[in-house]
Amino acid sequence: MSNYSSQPSNVAPGQGAAPAPTQPSQGAPPAPGADGGGGGSPFGSLPTMLMFLLPLLLVFFMTRNQSKKQREIEAGLKPGDKVVTQAGLIGKLVEVGERTVKLEIAPGVNVQVLKASIQGIEGDPKPAAEAKDKAQEKKA
Repeated sequence: MSNYSSQPSNVAPGQGAAPAPTQPSQGAPPAPGADGGGGGSPFGSLPTMLMFLLPLLLVFFMTRNQSKKQREIEAGLKPGDKVVTQAGLIGKLVEVGERTVKLEIAPGVNVQVLKASIQGIEGDPKPAAEAKDKAQEKKA
């Protein structure tokens, strides 16, 4: 009996061919956890999906709230307001444009900054009132 095959063999002559790996038959039961059922959970991979979706939802809603506050600040700007920028500059608005504002940071020294860089209005009573409301809500 000669051992002729169409594929090259790495077996030296006289050693014989290595046994071919056996594959399970169609009717063999699958290994536990191999069916993608989430380890037997009745909800499948729901806990895994929630683990990834919840942080994404939190980030989405937090950025949405921040951009909403920023739009409110930008819409309420008017010449004469004393504002604080994200860089920490405090100055008085001289001119308000569509995208930029002119900010007087010292007498006769005007700089042009983006509206988006304005963090808030200096001496604004809103943050203090909001802090009081939040403290009262926590107590209730």
